[in-house]
Amino acid sequence: MGIEIAERSASSEERPFVERMKKLRDEHFWPGRGIDIMEDFPVIAEQKFWSRVFLDTSRAIFDRKVGVHQHSFWQAQSIHQAYSTGFLFEKSVKNTEPTWYANTVDRREFNKVVNGIENQ
Repeated sequence: MGIEIAERSASSEERPFVERMKKLRDEHFWPGRGIDIMEDFPVIAEQKFWSRVFLDTSRAIFDRKVGVHQHSFWQAQSIHQAYSTGFLFEKSVKNTEPTWYANTVDRREFNKVVNGIENQ
């Protein structure tokens, strides 16, 4: 689902990140392998991209915009996995850029509703 959200939202500069993730998924990742962010995604721009994508994927699952929602037994776990993965990428970026935050759907909505700030 993360790749689906990435394909929908990637800029032309970010498209190579999506293609690279597809290749990693097909050739290098398997259930239980885990991700070593610094080794698998050493470029900060790519870490930022995947942070936003996975955090937005959790929101898209919640909003029923991705996945099959005929049954809901899978949603809570998938939301948690996507959110936690996005947070791990964000934490990795913050090791280099401590004040950086992903510009996510949730963060933009929070700023609008709570702070009265319209985001770009």
